[in-house]
Amino acid sequence: MVEAAANMAHTEMQARYDVHNPTALKQLVAAKTQLVQFPTSVLDAAYKHSMDIYSELNAKNPRWKKVYTDYAKFRSEQNQWFRFTEATFDRYMQGKKA
Repeated sequence: MVEAAANMAHTEMQARYDVHNPTALKQLVAAKTQLVQFPTSVLDAAYKHSMDIYSELNAKNPRWKKVYTDYAKFRSEQNQWFRFTEATFDRYMQGKKA
């Protein structure tokens, strides 16, 4: 029952996120908000800091380490998959004006 409730809550939250964000973006643009992407240097710094935190947690908490090790492997495999499938299609569709 807890698993079913968690799945439903996740699905509901993701659906709301996906449906409301385009409208919010349009409102920002209409208000003349300047939208910019994070520079790679900021993303690199955030990534490095995250990896440092994960390393500290790995050293201090064996339960964290077990979960994170499995998750990091999964994430790496998913990133490889998405790089050649969904990401390619997403880039293609984002270039369309339809």
